[in-house]
Amino acid sequence: MSEAVIQWALVLKNLIRKGMNCMKPTIICHMESTVDGRLDITRYSKPFNGKSLDEVLDIYVQVAEEVGGEATILGRVTLQDFLSLKTFEHNGEPSTKERKPFFGKRNGTNTFIVTDPGGKVQYDKDSEYSFVTILSEQVSDRYLEHLRDRNVSYLFGGVDGKDINKAMETLGTDFGFTKLRLEGGGIINGNFLKAGLIDELSLLVYPGIDGLSGMPAIFEYKSETEELPAAGQSLELTSVKQLNDGMVWLYYKFHSIAN
Repeated sequence: MSEAVIQWALVLKNLIRKGMNCMKPTIICHMESTVDGRLDITRYSKPFNGKSLDEVLDIYVQVAEEVGGEATILGRVTLQDFLSLKTFEHNGEPSTKERKPFFGKRNGTNTFIVTDPGGKVQYDKDSEYSFVTILSEQVSDRYLEHLRDRNVSYLFGGVDGKDINKAMETLGTDFGFTKLRLEGGGIINGNFLKAGLIDELSLLVYPGIDGLSGMPAIFEYKSETEELPAAGQSLELTSVKQLNDGMVWLYYKFHSIAN
């Protein structure tokens, strides 16, 4: 099938979805933590059975494939650490006047959706991955040119790039995503939680402990007031599975409730 036919098929799919008044994709937060809910794997206590930490944590990747999803939502810092990507310098250039999404060609089987309001990620050419980045309206035209040159799709999440409700609707209606896996750090997860955007929670509990106060946790919504980010939401446990090496897989469904 030619590239032109594929692109037209995607356009038609998007038009059909718009006609059906498509909203956001289903969002599954897939995480792994110690029994005290901590995320920093460098601080995990060692496995009880003598295996290496990496061997046990590989279960997370296997379960992620079972959870599924057409793309994985990551934060900028996580992506840059994962792929050793440099930082783009805007050099005080004026903000773009552009507001339209850009649809790059998707490569390979792994697609990452990156929350990057400031447009800081500098992408490599000819990556084995596909990327969709969520930007603020403050990024420069030169950065957008960089993204197009690197075949990185983009969309805008409002003036400050933090309107994730708008961004998720765009990903569903314009990009055609129906199911996404959220694997952010605690702050990104907390923002999605506060926005009421998480439909399901897939949580692997590693048989170890961090134990230190203040270490990154699964959900960390930042606020100057004593808000309740999970207000109006409740969890239904739908399955529990004991996996190898003492790992436990908990699966929850989110419900909206009256406060």
